[in-house]
Amino acid sequence: MNPKLRAAGLTLLAALLWGCAPVATRYLVGSTHAALPPLPFIALRYLLASLFFIPLLWGELRHWPRSELVLGAACGLVGVMGYNIPNVIGSRTVSAGMAGLLNGAEPLLIVLLLALQRRKLPSKWTMLAGATGTCGIGLLALSAGPAVGDARGIALLLLGAICWAAYCVIAAPLLQRRGVLAMTAITVIAGTLPMLAIGLPGIPEMMRHMSHTQWEVLAGLSFGTSVIAIAAWNAGSAGLGAQQSAWFLYLLPVVSAAGGTIVLGEPVTLTELSGGGLIMLSVFFSQRK
Repeated sequence: MNPKLRAAGLTLLAALLWGCAPVATRYLVGSTHAALPPLPFIALRYLLASLFFIPLLWGELRHWPRSELVLGAACGLVGVMGYNIPNVIGSRTVSAGMAGLLNGAEPLLIVLLLALQRRKLPSKWTMLAGATGTCGIGLLALSAGPAVGDARGIALLLLGAICWAAYCVIAAPLLQRRGVLAMTAITVIAGTLPMLAIGLPGIPEMMRHMSHTQWEVLAGLSFGTSVIAIAAWNAGSAGLGAQQSAWFLYLLPVVSAAGGTIVLGEPVTLTELSGGGLIMLSVFFSQRK
């Protein structure tokens, strides 16, 4: 398979899985009587994911210089902890559709950070993709479906989006030098440790009250979005680069809004569908040279 096509497919897989994450997270921690406490939930989710990567630590990371280990750990703190703690707390009061909408701002944030880093303007296709995606997000913001959430929750989700955009920019050189598995292992584990320290006291009590369905959804989040998606994203990003892979994140609002409607009963409108179409068009533009 063409390496670029393979990288695009892996990036698409990650985006689709992450698009489902706000739906599952909202289902588990949303403001209902059966909601799980957010900090123990996110700690347990990433503890399960970390179990997959711990065996890679010695074999993959023992030859890294200390400076790269520190940078990889910093990427984990920014991209895993920095994204997930604000996201899971904000998801208690913000609908899945709105969470996907806010995550859809990540490509624009990445382009902005890259432009600042490189001190140059993006290409014309990149600017067209950005403008098209922004229009799509604007239509989603005007629609009735995802427009549910308080100011605090929305601010927390935006903070998480900023942290993920920063991770994508910071991690790109290390991904190229050290590879997907090692980079994914160190970022997941480095981001998990502080979350586990914060959430560990509440995990035993939470586990005693979890239903079979909640365990199933948690397992899907842990291995689908925290293992498979992160590894697929890192592999795709290494092949496409931070800027081109970023535009696939515009699919998050589309998937989240659809999932929120089907699973959680959130309404969907023609405006949302139009916005989703523009978002997908922006991904096509982003892949042009």
